[in-house]
Amino acid sequence: MTATKAPSSAAGSGGRRVLSFADGWGRRAQQLRRKRSHRVLWGAGIALLGLVVAWVVLGSTVFGVAKLEISGTSAPVRAVANRMASTERGRSVLLVDTGALEERIEKDSRVADATVRRGLPRSLVIEVTARIPVLGLENTKGEVELLDISGVRIETVSKAPAGVPVVKGGAGVADASGVRASLEVMSVLPEALRARVRDLRFDATGSVSFRIAGTDIVWGPPERPELKSRLVQILLTKKPQSIDVSAPDTPVTT
Repeated sequence: MTATKAPSSAAGSGGRRVLSFADGWGRRAQQLRRKRSHRVLWGAGIALLGLVVAWVVLGSTVFGVAKLEISGTSAPVRAVANRMASTERGRSVLLVDTGALEERIEKDSRVADATVRRGLPRSLVIEVTARIPVLGLENTKGEVELLDISGVRIETVSKAPAGVPVVKGGAGVADASGVRASLEVMSVLPEALRARVRDLRFDATGSVSFRIAGTDIVWGPPERPELKSRLVQILLTKKPQSIDVSAPDTPVTT
């Protein structure tokens, strides 16, 4: 009698190979290793791409500032903006601190306001507004200190621009009240009259007087400036020799 041979444990029904438990874990481990390798390669590739992009954007000359587009209300303030912004040439436009650059430009007393924005890929766009002088104070050296409507001292010049009234001997701490009163007058007068003011003076009490065309005007103390301005505009139409609105309820003309 011939003994029947037991089927091999490595073969299943139909002669197919049956995987053992150990074989399954081995394949699973191999798959996990391949996935980890792929993730590592992908991560390395993304990191390398990020470094390349960062270098192009921040470190190369692709985005380096090469052009300054400056607009402004006067040549001197445009020159200030150009000088301050020139230090940013070559730096990546994305690294320029626009707020800090605005502050540097505005430190110049001639500049009222500065706005800086990025003009991709390689420019800075800068807009500057100059302070407008409305009053000049003649100092003891005969020079004229120009003030804007807020009383900010803009600069000292040898001669005031046309249309800017000059107060003789008006510079100095002792004249602070008079300067304020004079600025008040300039702020309430319409621009057409403001440009025609001449011989502006104030005394120790801050009482103001000046000339417009051929008319002497006594403004007086700083109280009720809007009413005084309206009265002056109305009374000037009669072209009197003098107008006194120091007591605005009872104005006097001659």
